[in-house]
Amino acid sequence: MELSYDKYIIMASNSSLRSDYQEYLIHREALKLVETLASTPKDTFKFNNQVLKKPIKQQEAQKVLDKLALGKYDPNFRKVVNLVK
Repeated sequence: MELSYDKYIIMASNSSLRSDYQEYLIHREALKLVETLASTPKDTFKFNNQVLKKPIKQQEAQKVLDKLALGKYDPNFRKVVNLVK
C-alpha cells in the first residue's frame, strides 16, 4: 500500500494529525511496519536490529491497512507510529 502525501493531508485534516511533511514521513515509515505486522502471525518482530513484541496483533494491523485504504485513520496506527518516532 502506498501512502501519498496528498492522501495523508486529507486523512490528517479529517483527524487530529499534524499535516506537515515530517509527520507524513513518519507515518509512511510506520505504514511499512504495519504491513510487516499484518503479514506475520508471530508475537514478535524485528525492528532496528531489535526483536520486539508486536504493539498490535496481526488482525489489528490488517484493520489499520483496510481503514487507511479508505482514507480513514485507525487509533491502533498511533501505537506503531510511536515506535517509529
